[in-house]
Amino acid sequence: MNSAIVRGLAILAMAMLFIGAITSVSWPEGDMDQTSNQDVGRKLFGMTTDTGYGIIVLLIGLLLLVALLGGIFLAKEEKE
Repeated sequence: MNSAIVRGLAILAMAMLFIGAITSVSWPEGDMDQTSNQDVGRKLFGMTTDTGYGIIVLLIGLLLLVALLGGIFLAKEEKE
């Protein structure tokens, strides 16, 4: 019971910290820059298959997936 109260208070404190951080930021007013989703896609993946960073993003994602699966495999407890 005591542990649940401490956990609840910790969650409440984190939520208040998060809300306070968001509300204390001076957000810009007016229009932001005119960057569209298509502009971001062209910059990331390029107009053709030999330009852009698409293959690099794909390989980094694959590397992270393999690292995650390796960590899960190493963390598994063996039954004796």
